Amino acid sequence: MATNGIIGRVLRASTQGYAVGCRVNQLEAVAFGSLVKACPINAHEGVYGLIYDIHIDDDPLARRLVLGENPAPEVIQDQRENRLLPVEMSVLTVGYAQNGRIYHRLPPRPPLNLDPVQLCTDPKEISRFTNHLGYLRLILQNQSSNIPIIQLLVGHVVSTWELRGQDTPWALGIIQELTELLRSNYDILIPAMEALSDALPGLTEAPDRS
Repeated sequence: MATNGIIGRVLRASTQGYAVGCRVNQLEAVAFGSLVKACPINAHEGVYGLIYDIHIDDDPLARRLVLGENPAPEVIQDQRENRLLPVEMSVLTVGYAQNGRIYHRLPPRPPLNLDPVQLCTDPKEISRFTNHLGYLRLILQNQSSNIPIIQLLVGHVVSTWELRGQDTPWALGIIQELTELLRSNYDILIPAMEALSDALPGLTEAPDRS
């Protein structure tokens, strides 16, 4: 489980995103779409991002256990908790903090390897970052990448809506902003609105194509 909000450390990074390494038992606190922050020693700085992939590699022992018949539960538990299994999370950068201010654009420099990465769970911090919706543009700029943009948006909106105390006005603002940003791209807008409608019933309806 995460200690003091730290869910792992930076493995590698660029200005557009970073990879986080962690142990299996640190995964209990995180989820697809979670808002995280890579924090250098200077507590007044940090690079915010959304988790868009969680990748668990195998290793020789895991392969042997999979091929074996009915491995003992204590062996599986030991494998997960005590051995250093290779677990990696991919994070899309959506803003940064510097000198006490938050900016919804790419940071001037990426985080460094081994910088701790925190899961953002403080409602005040989450509200402070997500009240301004400029970071949505950074997400949508990656439509041609291998990032599952629609599902990332849905995962982020649902988890943030809950952390904000089921803040319906905020969710409606997100929907309105996405409708404006994607008004000329129905291939993204329609599936996104349908997915949000399924996840948050009653808040939105898919726009008419006509």
